[in-house]
Amino acid sequence: MITKKFFLTLFILVFIAAAVLGTTGCGQKAQAPQQQNNSQDAGGGRGVQQEDTVDKIKKAGKLVLGTSADYPPFEFHQVTGGKDEIVGFDIDLAKAIAKELGVELEIKDIAFESIIPAVLSKTVDLGIAGFTITEERKKSVNFSDPYLEGGQQIITYKGSGIRSKEDLKGKTIGVQLGTTGEEIAKKIEGAKLKQFDKVDAAMLDLMNKRVEAVIIDFAVAQAYATNNPDKLELAAETLDDAAKAVVIRKEDGKLLDVVNKVIKDLKVSGEYDRLVKKWFIDYKPAN
Repeated sequence: MITKKFFLTLFILVFIAAAVLGTTGCGQKAQAPQQQNNSQDAGGGRGVQQEDTVDKIKKAGKLVLGTSADYPPFEFHQVTGGKDEIVGFDIDLAKAIAKELGVELEIKDIAFESIIPAVLSKTVDLGIAGFTITEERKKSVNFSDPYLEGGQQIITYKGSGIRSKEDLKGKTIGVQLGTTGEEIAKKIEGAKLKQFDKVDAAMLDLMNKRVEAVIIDFAVAQAYATNNPDKLELAAETLDDAAKAVVIRKEDGKLLDVVNKVIKDLKVSGEYDRLVKKWFIDYKPAN
Protein backbone atom coordinates (compact mmCIF):
# COMPACT_ATOMS: atom_id res chain seq x y z
CA MET A 1 0.00 0.00 0.00
CA ILE A 2 1.39 3.33 -1.09
CA THR A 3 1.48 5.77 1.77
CA LYS A 4 1.78 9.50 2.04
CA LYS A 5 5.29 8.94 3.39
CA PHE A 6 6.22 7.20 0.12
CA PHE A 7 4.95 10.12 -1.97
CA LEU A 8 6.74 12.57 0.30
CA THR A 9 10.01 10.66 -0.06
CA LEU A 10 9.57 10.44 -3.86
CA PHE A 11 8.85 14.16 -4.05
CA ILE A 12 11.99 14.96 -2.09
CA LEU A 13 14.14 12.74 -4.34
CA VAL A 14 12.73 14.31 -7.53
CA PHE A 15 13.29 17.78 -6.08
CA ILE A 16 16.92 16.97 -5.21
CA ALA A 17 17.53 15.45 -8.65
CA ALA A 18 16.09 18.52 -10.35
CA ALA A 19 18.19 20.80 -8.21
CA VAL A 20 21.36 18.86 -9.03
CA LEU A 21 20.61 18.86 -12.74
CA GLY A 22 19.76 22.53 -12.64
CA THR A 23 22.99 23.34 -10.87
CA THR A 24 25.01 21.32 -13.38
CA GLY A 25 23.28 23.02 -16.28
CA CYS A 26 23.93 26.47 -14.81
CA GLY A 27 27.53 25.50 -14.24
CA GLN A 28 27.91 24.56 -17.89
CA LYS A 29 26.25 27.74 -19.07
CA ALA A 30 28.37 29.83 -16.74
CA GLN A 31 31.52 28.02 -17.93
CA ALA A 32 30.92 28.65 -21.60
CA PRO A 33 31.53 32.41 -21.48
CA GLN A 34 34.69 31.77 -19.43
CA GLN A 35 35.96 29.35 -22.04
CA GLN A 36 35.10 31.84 -24.75
CA ASN A 37 36.97 34.57 -22.94
CA ASN A 38 40.00 32.32 -22.58
CA SER A 39 39.79 31.51 -26.25
CA GLN A 40 39.57 35.19 -27.12
CA ASP A 41 42.54 35.94 -24.90
CA ALA A 42 44.53 33.20 -26.57
CA GLY A 43 43.55 34.40 -30.01
CA GLY A 44 44.31 37.97 -29.01
CA GLY A 45 47.69 36.90 -27.70
CA ARG A 46 48.50 35.32 -31.03
CA GLY A 47 47.31 38.40 -32.85
CA VAL A 48 49.31 40.90 -30.80
CA GLN A 49 52.45 41.85 -32.70
CA GLN A 50 55.70 42.89 -31.15
CA GLU A 51 56.48 46.58 -31.24
CA ASP A 52 57.52 47.56 -34.76
CA THR A 53 61.17 48.56 -35.33
CA VAL A 54 60.14 51.95 -36.70
CA ASP A 55 58.16 52.61 -33.51
CA LYS A 56 61.13 51.53 -31.41
CA ILE A 57 63.46 53.82 -33.34
CA LYS A 58 61.13 56.78 -32.86
CA LYS A 59 60.68 56.00 -29.18
CA ALA A 60 64.46 55.75 -28.70
CA GLY A 61 64.98 58.96 -30.67
CA LYS A 62 67.82 57.48 -32.72
CA LEU A 63 68.54 55.30 -35.74
CA VAL A 64 71.49 52.97 -35.11
CA LEU A 65 73.56 52.40 -38.26
CA GLY A 66 76.06 49.58 -38.72
CA THR A 67 78.89 50.46 -41.11
CA SER A 68 82.61 49.86 -41.71
CA ALA A 69 84.21 53.29 -41.95
CA ASP A 70 87.21 52.35 -44.07
CA TYR A 71 85.70 52.55 -47.54
CA PRO A 72 86.02 56.02 -49.06
CA PRO A 73 84.02 57.60 -50.50
CA PHE A 74 81.18 55.42 -49.14
CA GLU A 75 82.15 55.76 -45.47
CA PHE A 76 85.41 56.74 -43.80
CA HIS A 77 86.97 58.69 -40.95
CA GLN A 78 87.87 62.31 -41.62
CA VAL A 79 89.40 64.79 -39.20
CA THR A 80 87.88 68.22 -39.65
CA GLY A 81 88.80 71.07 -37.31
CA GLY A 82 90.50 68.60 -35.01
CA LYS A 83 87.38 66.44 -34.77
CA ASP A 84 87.27 62.86 -36.07
CA GLU A 85 84.02 62.26 -37.95
CA ILE A 86 82.64 59.42 -40.06
CA VAL A 87 81.53 60.83 -43.40
CA GLY A 88 80.76 59.65 -46.93
CA PHE A 89 77.99 58.91 -49.41
CA ASP A 90 76.46 56.15 -47.29
CA ILE A 91 76.53 58.34 -44.19
CA ASP A 92 74.62 61.10 -45.98
CA LEU A 93 72.07 58.50 -47.06
CA ALA A 94 71.75 57.29 -43.45
CA LYS A 95 71.28 60.87 -42.25
CA ALA A 96 68.45 61.31 -44.77
CA ILE A 97 66.77 58.16 -43.43
CA ALA A 98 67.14 59.37 -39.84
CA LYS A 99 65.69 62.74 -40.83
CA GLU A 100 62.68 61.03 -42.45
CA LEU A 101 62.11 59.17 -39.17
CA GLY A 102 62.57 62.36 -37.14
CA VAL A 103 65.45 60.96 -35.07
CA GLU A 104 69.20 61.34 -34.57
CA LEU A 105 71.73 59.08 -36.30
CA GLU A 106 74.03 56.90 -34.21
CA ILE A 107 76.90 55.23 -36.08
CA LYS A 108 78.52 51.96 -35.02
CA ASP A 109 81.82 51.44 -36.82
CA ILE A 110 82.41 47.67 -37.01
CA ALA A 111 84.18 45.17 -39.25
CA PHE A 112 82.41 44.70 -42.59
CA GLU A 113 81.84 40.97 -42.11
CA SER A 114 80.19 41.68 -38.73
CA ILE A 115 77.54 44.08 -40.04
CA ILE A 116 74.92 41.55 -41.21
CA PRO A 117 75.24 39.55 -37.95
CA ALA A 118 74.79 42.85 -36.07
CA VAL A 119 71.63 43.58 -38.07
CA LEU A 120 70.25 40.10 -37.40
CA SER A 121 71.01 40.31 -33.67
CA LYS A 122 69.38 43.77 -33.52
CA THR A 123 72.61 45.37 -32.32
CA VAL A 124 72.01 47.89 -35.13
CA ASP A 125 68.80 48.87 -36.93
CA LEU A 126 70.21 48.56 -40.46
CA GLY A 127 73.47 48.23 -42.36
CA ILE A 128 74.88 50.57 -44.99
CA ALA A 129 78.43 49.89 -46.15
CA GLY A 130 78.51 49.62 -49.93
CA PHE A 131 76.70 46.28 -49.74
CA THR A 132 76.30 44.49 -53.05
CA ILE A 133 73.00 42.68 -53.50
CA THR A 134 73.69 38.93 -53.73
CA GLU A 135 71.47 35.86 -53.67
CA GLU A 136 73.45 34.44 -50.75
CA ARG A 137 72.92 37.54 -48.61
CA LYS A 138 69.23 37.64 -49.55
CA LYS A 139 68.77 34.31 -47.78
CA SER A 140 69.19 36.04 -44.40
CA VAL A 141 68.34 39.72 -44.94
CA ASN A 142 66.29 42.04 -47.12
CA PHE A 143 67.76 44.70 -49.37
CA SER A 144 66.33 48.11 -50.15
CA ASP A 145 65.89 49.35 -53.69
CA PRO A 146 69.37 49.93 -55.17
CA TYR A 147 70.80 53.33 -54.32
CA LEU A 148 73.89 53.03 -56.51
CA GLU A 149 74.70 51.02 -59.61
CA GLY A 150 78.21 49.74 -60.18
CA GLY A 151 80.46 46.71 -60.00
CA GLN A 152 83.72 45.29 -58.71
CA GLN A 153 86.84 46.82 -60.18
CA ILE A 154 90.50 45.81 -60.46
CA ILE A 155 92.89 48.50 -59.25
CA THR A 156 96.62 47.98 -59.61
CA TYR A 157 99.89 49.89 -59.33
CA LYS A 158 101.32 51.81 -62.28
CA GLY A 159 103.29 49.61 -64.65
CA SER A 160 101.95 46.28 -63.36
CA GLY A 161 100.74 45.29 -66.81
CA ILE A 162 97.40 44.10 -65.41
CA ARG A 163 94.56 45.11 -67.71
CA SER A 164 91.90 42.43 -67.21
CA LYS A 165 90.71 39.56 -65.04
CA GLU A 166 92.76 37.17 -67.21
CA ASP A 167 95.92 39.00 -66.16
CA LEU A 168 95.20 38.15 -62.50
CA LYS A 169 95.86 34.44 -62.93
CA GLY A 170 98.59 33.38 -60.54
CA LYS A 171 98.86 36.90 -59.07
CA THR A 172 98.61 38.05 -55.45
CA ILE A 173 95.31 39.89 -54.99
CA GLY A 174 94.29 42.01 -52.03
CA VAL A 175 90.64 41.70 -50.89
CA GLN A 176 88.53 42.88 -47.99
CA LEU A 177 87.03 40.09 -45.90
CA GLY A 178 83.37 39.32 -46.53
CA THR A 179 83.08 41.31 -49.76
CA THR A 180 81.94 40.46 -53.26
CA GLY A 181 85.49 41.22 -54.39
CA GLU A 182 86.78 38.41 -52.20
CA GLU A 183 84.31 35.94 -53.75
CA ILE A 184 85.37 36.94 -57.28
CA ALA A 185 89.06 36.63 -56.42
CA LYS A 186 88.57 33.13 -55.01
CA LYS A 187 87.47 31.94 -58.47
CA ILE A 188 90.52 33.28 -60.33
CA GLU A 189 92.82 30.47 -61.41
CA GLY A 190 96.03 30.26 -59.39
CA ALA A 191 95.43 33.55 -57.59
CA LYS A 192 96.81 34.04 -54.11
CA LEU A 193 94.51 36.01 -51.84
CA LYS A 194 95.73 38.39 -49.18
CA GLN A 195 92.78 39.24 -46.95
CA PHE A 196 92.35 42.52 -45.08
CA ASP A 197 89.89 43.81 -42.50
CA LYS A 198 90.31 47.35 -43.84
CA VAL A 199 90.42 48.61 -47.41
CA ASP A 200 93.03 51.26 -46.64
CA ALA A 201 95.41 48.50 -45.46
CA ALA A 202 94.92 46.67 -48.76
CA MET A 203 95.57 49.87 -50.72
CA LEU A 204 98.72 50.58 -48.71
CA ASP A 205 100.04 47.12 -49.61
CA LEU A 206 99.15 47.78 -53.24
CA MET A 207 101.01 51.09 -53.36
CA ASN A 208 104.02 49.36 -51.76
CA LYS A 209 103.70 46.52 -54.31
CA ARG A 210 103.16 43.83 -51.68
CA VAL A 211 100.08 42.78 -53.68
CA GLU A 212 99.70 43.08 -57.44
CA ALA A 213 96.07 44.17 -57.51
CA VAL A 214 93.07 44.80 -55.30
CA ILE A 215 89.44 44.06 -56.20
CA ILE A 216 87.02 46.60 -54.74
CA ASP A 217 83.92 48.58 -55.74
CA PHE A 218 84.36 50.74 -58.81
CA ALA A 219 83.57 54.01 -57.00
CA VAL A 220 86.13 53.26 -54.29
CA ALA A 221 88.77 52.18 -56.82
CA GLN A 222 88.14 55.31 -58.88
CA ALA A 223 88.51 57.52 -55.81
CA TYR A 224 91.85 55.94 -54.86
CA ALA A 225 93.15 56.13 -58.44
CA THR A 226 92.09 59.77 -58.79
CA ASN A 227 93.78 60.73 -55.54
CA ASN A 228 96.96 58.75 -56.31
CA PRO A 229 97.43 59.23 -60.08
CA ASP A 230 101.18 58.65 -59.98
CA LYS A 231 100.88 55.32 -58.16
CA LEU A 232 97.57 53.65 -59.05
CA GLU A 233 95.45 52.89 -62.10
CA LEU A 234 92.30 50.96 -62.97
CA ALA A 235 92.10 47.91 -65.19
CA ALA A 236 90.01 48.33 -68.31
CA GLU A 237 86.96 46.37 -67.18
CA THR A 238 84.59 45.96 -64.24
CA LEU A 239 84.01 42.41 -63.07
CA ASP A 240 80.27 42.42 -62.45
CA ASP A 241 77.21 44.64 -62.63
CA ALA A 242 76.29 44.65 -58.96
CA ALA A 243 74.13 47.33 -57.36
CA LYS A 244 74.42 48.70 -53.81
CA ALA A 245 71.58 48.63 -51.30
CA VAL A 246 70.72 49.00 -47.61
CA VAL A 247 70.63 45.84 -45.45
CA ILE A 248 67.46 45.38 -43.35
CA ARG A 249 66.00 42.49 -41.33
CA LYS A 250 63.38 40.47 -43.19
CA GLU A 251 60.69 41.20 -40.60
CA ASP A 252 61.18 44.98 -40.77
CA GLY A 253 58.88 45.71 -43.70
CA LYS A 254 57.83 49.10 -42.37
CA LEU A 255 61.44 50.25 -42.06
CA LEU A 256 62.13 48.93 -45.58
CA ASP A 257 59.28 51.11 -46.89
CA VAL A 258 60.79 54.17 -45.17
CA VAL A 259 64.24 53.51 -46.65
CA ASN A 260 62.85 52.97 -50.16
CA LYS A 261 60.85 56.20 -49.87
CA VAL A 262 63.99 58.14 -48.90
CA ILE A 263 65.97 56.70 -51.84
CA LYS A 264 63.15 57.60 -54.24
CA ASP A 265 62.73 61.09 -52.79
CA LEU A 266 66.47 61.81 -53.02
CA LYS A 267 66.46 60.86 -56.72
CA VAL A 268 63.29 62.83 -57.55
CA SER A 269 64.44 65.97 -55.73
CA GLY A 270 67.89 66.05 -57.36
CA GLU A 271 69.65 65.65 -54.00
CA TYR A 272 70.89 62.23 -55.09
CA ASP A 273 72.77 63.72 -58.07
CA ARG A 274 74.31 66.32 -55.76
CA LEU A 275 75.56 63.61 -53.40
CA VAL A 276 77.00 61.55 -56.27
CA LYS A 277 78.89 64.61 -57.51
CA LYS A 278 80.02 65.48 -53.97
CA TRP A 279 81.45 62.05 -53.14
CA PHE A 280 82.33 60.33 -56.42
CA ILE A 281 83.47 63.25 -58.57
CA ASP A 282 84.57 66.17 -56.42
CA TYR A 283 85.75 64.29 -53.34
CA LYS A 284 89.33 64.85 -52.26
CA PRO A 285 90.64 63.47 -48.95
CA ALA A 286 91.39 65.98 -46.21
CA ASN A 287 95.10 66.54 -45.59
